[in-house]
Amino acid sequence: MNVKTGHLQFLKEYLSQNNGRITSKDAEQLGIHRMYLKNLTDDGVLMRTGRGIYQKPDILNDELYDLQSEYTAGIFSLETALYLYNLSERAPLQWTMTFKGKYHSEKLKQRDVIIKFIKDDLYDIEVNEVLSPGKHLVNTYSAERTLCEILTPRALCDIQTISYAYKTYSKWKNRNLQRLLELAKLFKVENKVRSYIEVLT
Repeated sequence: MNVKTGHLQFLKEYLSQNNGRITSKDAEQLGIHRMYLKNLTDDGVLMRTGRGIYQKPDILNDELYDLQSEYTAGIFSLETALYLYNLSERAPLQWTMTFKGKYHSEKLKQRDVIIKFIKDDLYDIEVNEVLSPGKHLVNTYSAERTLCEILTPRALCDIQTISYAYKTYSKWKNRNLQRLLELAKLFKVENKVRSYIEVLT
């Protein structure tokens, strides 16, 4: 296949179907060498937004997607998850990602991301794919799990954030109170969750 015609046309089609973004891993799976992405970046056709992450210059940056692409083991949680579910009044000042065990990354800390750790047996419970503001799918914990976790001591969430999240969730047509209570037992916050539910329902 001719690189300048075949690959470029194929890449354009891929970008149009994926909100103008591609990663080095995506390119390799498509049979496009990552050096080709670098060449297109040098020519101004693409711009590099993170390690192995490229997008068209006219696309708005999606920091959540960039973080997810670069740190695939991270799951957006707590106030970041509330934001993704529209259960918060505003975007948090810092994004929060949860990792299994004792994950360590100085580079991630330098990006001003709050890193939380969780036990292995709780790490992958209630993980959903949710659209970021940039319309890309990212991994985040479910609304029900998040509503439980923000009540735990490690979350350090203020009462205003918690109250707004529960008040907004109580208006959801697809809220799952049964699952919320099941997870409340798991995270040892059942009494706290019940007190919010009783006031709002």
